[in-house]
Amino acid sequence: MKSRLLLIAGLVVSMAVGGLLGEWQDRRSTWQADRELIADLGIRPEPLATESKESFPEFAKNDLQFVGITPSETACVYDNGPEGRFHLAETLGGGVGAIDFDRDSWPDIVLIDGGDPINWPTNRTSRVTVLRCRAPDQFRPVTAHTRIDWTGYGHGCAVADVNNDGFDDILLTGYQQSRLYLNAGDGTFQEAEDLRDLVGDKWCASAAWSDLDLDGDLDVYITCYADSPRTLPTPFCEVKGVRIHCNPHSYGPVSDLLLENLGDGTFADRSESSGIAQYREYGLGVLTPDLDGDGVPEIFVANDGDRNLLFRQTAPWTYEEIALASGVAFNGQGESMGSMGAACADFDRNGQFDLFTTNFSRESNALFRQVGNLVFTDDSQGTLIDRSSRALVGWSAIAFDANCDRFLDLFVANGHVTEMPGEELRQRAILLRGSEQGLTEVSRAGPWFEYSWNARGASRVDLDRDGLDDLVVSLIDSPAIVLLNRSVSPGHRVQLRLVGTTASRSVEDALIEVTSASGPQIHLSSRAGGYLSTHGDVLTIGLGADTKIESLRIRWPRGDWQEFRDIPADRLITVIEGRDTILESDFEPRR
Repeated sequence: MKSRLLLIAGLVVSMAVGGLLGEWQDRRSTWQADRELIADLGIRPEPLATESKESFPEFAKNDLQFVGITPSETACVYDNGPEGRFHLAETLGGGVGAIDFDRDSWPDIVLIDGGDPINWPTNRTSRVTVLRCRAPDQFRPVTAHTRIDWTGYGHGCAVADVNNDGFDDILLTGYQQSRLYLNAGDGTFQEAEDLRDLVGDKWCASAAWSDLDLDGDLDVYITCYADSPRTLPTPFCEVKGVRIHCNPHSYGPVSDLLLENLGDGTFADRSESSGIAQYREYGLGVLTPDLDGDGVPEIFVANDGDRNLLFRQTAPWTYEEIALASGVAFNGQGESMGSMGAACADFDRNGQFDLFTTNFSRESNALFRQVGNLVFTDDSQGTLIDRSSRALVGWSAIAFDANCDRFLDLFVANGHVTEMPGEELRQRAILLRGSEQGLTEVSRAGPWFEYSWNARGASRVDLDRDGLDDLVVSLIDSPAIVLLNRSVSPGHRVQLRLVGTTASRSVEDALIEVTSASGPQIHLSSRAGGYLSTHGDVLTIGLGADTKIESLRIRWPRGDWQEFRDIPADRLITVIEGRDTILESDFEPRR
């Protein structure tokens, strides 16, 4: 970063952690490690440097505004290990996980690191950073206290309450090593070795937790990338006399993993019996939305340089692949894409969920609009989505209502995979504003958007609890960035947190139907980030000028509906499955 403000004062560690969600919250939510932190020989939090607007050129006022801060310096730089060996693993980067692991109601951050893709088992250096947040601009690395000691070459972070105990767990994926860490409820984590054995040494990227068999616990789909060995020399590829990283098709494709949660801390591998193992592509992004509204999640996989996949369940743990028939296997010109990230939302507001993929340079990103019954059309060519992305390599895609005006905005993290002649390695992020007329360009959303970065994973999470979604972005060879949402005059909004009882405690893929004076909206309660990442567990619903939700209807993953009426705006509400009352809290005032 080119400039910083003065160091922010040290973090004051609080001893009083309130019970969350009232009577049902387990008292273990008091994080015992607070006492360890206080007694930690006077160690203070790492200083936080923030960007100064005054140090950048003046930028025009815009209703979408973000202020960038770095939560930590060296601890949060993704090191992809470039040593002139051009290993393919160097290209993927790392993800971001939003997690309130200590249940103090302040979202925390997990960042994954890479290292050395050839020699990672020998360096014994932890490749994950857990940042505890106690205020929007106060972070402390607490990885040692969590007892997560993971030394693999990392890529993805998938957060969910896997064992339904009320505490979020962490799945870390990476090159030839992946691990699941279960939250003990006291600020520490323990590895679930059963999953380690099932994944083995496959090269894994993104993962999505979802209750695929509707039995009340979360199963997981893990994308796997390529059969790339840790041997030297690596294949040699060049463009115009310049050596570059080879295309993944220089290596063999591999099948993805589908694991059933058996509810007792163990998993069963359903990859072969379900039918998904017969498909061998180069998997990177994955989502598990219920696209056709039948109550059973589909599985959408974004593949690099090959067809995308869409799996529809025909019987418990049996899937058919329908991407070609549905229109999402290739782009609108019938071409395969280098798809990395994915997002799912009702972009065109027709009451159907659409799919968006980020792609390689000279291909452009693609918006697959659903017309109904799992039929999609891509008419992105020549549109703003095409024009804004064709020269870029896209990774994470986040659809969110940044200014709460009822129209979805779109953020895309960009950065090249290699030093390609004639193309920039560091690239600017894309931020498009939703409106009645569709997506439009945001001219200047803050200083961070004026510069180029080599970005990969990104997460949407309200870090400062002001009712507006912030962004956390992982960068190769630069400190990760927290983009605090400071949008001017945002609309009214309601934030929604769901807690399952017969459904999984950590609710994935519930359907949310909202009606306010200005009309209806639909949303999904999914935390799966489209590329290597996990979003926060709170859904922000923008209402614009409307001051209340007239009707909130929730279809829980196991099929039950609940409806609430006349919900006032501008507060966080928690809905517990099967209860007639909701819990409310106010937003934090802006600093």
